[in-house]
Amino acid sequence: MRAATHLLLLVAILTPLTLRAASSVVLGGGSASASLDFSFVVPRVLQVRELSRPASLDISADDIARGTVTVSGAMLDLLANDPAGYVIRARLVNAVFTAVSIVGLPGPLVATPASATLRMATMVGRPKPAPVPVQYELQLSPDAVPGHYAWPVALTLENP
Repeated sequence: MRAATHLLLLVAILTPLTLRAASSVVLGGGSASASLDFSFVVPRVLQVRELSRPASLDISADDIARGTVTVSGAMLDLLANDPAGYVIRARLVNAVFTAVSIVGLPGPLVATPASATLRMATMVGRPKPAPVPVQYELQLSPDAVPGHYAWPVALTLENP
């Protein structure tokens, strides 16, 4: 490569991206110029992390007699960058439970094995929110038996 081209590349690298639409360099008697067309693509982010919730549940005879199990102290860390907002989808993945109510979100979210959704406002232009404290109120199936069960609630974030 010629020295002018090397210098042009160095200028292009060192110039802030917002100013790189056109560049030209004059060296001695020659000159070099180039223009760049570029665009930014911001990948969509939809992330839910369940913090402070048990990996499994021990269901007792007393729980079955009550018909419910309440799990407190869980936290949801949500991140979504869609300007139109996002949707939280909850579904049950264990037949021992017939419904789950997730308390602590901006609106009601009650899921059955068929799932349920809650529309959430956009996070764009706002600071990332702190994790949200939630409580899971799980309804037991009438034929549930005491035992050790894997966590029964699956959460996902989706585009609206």
